[in-house]
Amino acid sequence: MSDRPAPPLPQTTLEILRREESDRFLSALFAPTDLRAPVMALYALDRELKRIPHLVSEPMLGAIRFQWWRDAIGAIYQGEESGHEIGPALAHAIEVGNLPPEAFHAWLDAREDEMAELPFSNMEAMTAHARASDGTIMNLAAQVLSDGHPAAEPLGTAYGLMDLLRRCGAAAGRRAAFLPADMLGDDDMMLFAGDFTPKIATAFASVCAHTSTCFEASAKDGRNAGSVLPALLPAGLIPGYMRLMAKRHFNPLRTQVEVPAFRRQIALLARATRGRI
Repeated sequence: MSDRPAPPLPQTTLEILRREESDRFLSALFAPTDLRAPVMALYALDRELKRIPHLVSEPMLGAIRFQWWRDAIGAIYQGEESGHEIGPALAHAIEVGNLPPEAFHAWLDAREDEMAELPFSNMEAMTAHARASDGTIMNLAAQVLSDGHPAAEPLGTAYGLMDLLRRCGAAAGRRAAFLPADMLGDDDMMLFAGDFTPKIATAFASVCAHTSTCFEASAKDGRNAGSVLPALLPAGLIPGYMRLMAKRHFNPLRTQVEVPAFRRQIALLARATRGRI
């Protein structure tokens, strides 16, 4: 544990997190003041990584950007400047949590895979992707706050599956299918065209059911989380999102999956008060 004060994140970064990663931003506010910046630095990094496929016109340009981040994180582990404004806070997170570099490698590889048209061959591959990305992030945040927690990775995996479902429409708009390829069959092109066919609807519903099962199986392990609770809190919002997605005639290609901010704030406050997910 470092005795140095945490370097602050730029105000613009905090504002972006508040708007675009509000589940995590709101959850991090329950962390001790001196640990908020390093936890939010992890979330800011993920926001940067998730943006890349939307910023480039071809995979090679995206690969260059992902390699830049690999080099930047490698520089941090070498005690050098990363070259990015979130670098100091990210370096502090790595120091405070004694975070392993291989976790970042798995995380970046998972986000880079999202540039493919069909990144998930089946449900197992989609779950593994969520584990390598959001499962890793939640686990790292728990390590920053304390010594980690056994429920962090499975809860993060469930949150990652939910997040993929929420981003399904935006991904389809750039010709990426955030659903298992074996369930889509030949309807992937229909997905990219914005046509929510019965086969696509069935695949979406199957992932929704799997996500709920993953959450329910791990939520009980999130009880009495103590000091790591702020890292686990985003997963507590999964049931609210799943209720929206389970509504009859819900079409993720046309409807943004968004729980009103005040409802999420109430849900997070209630869970934080109870001290469990």
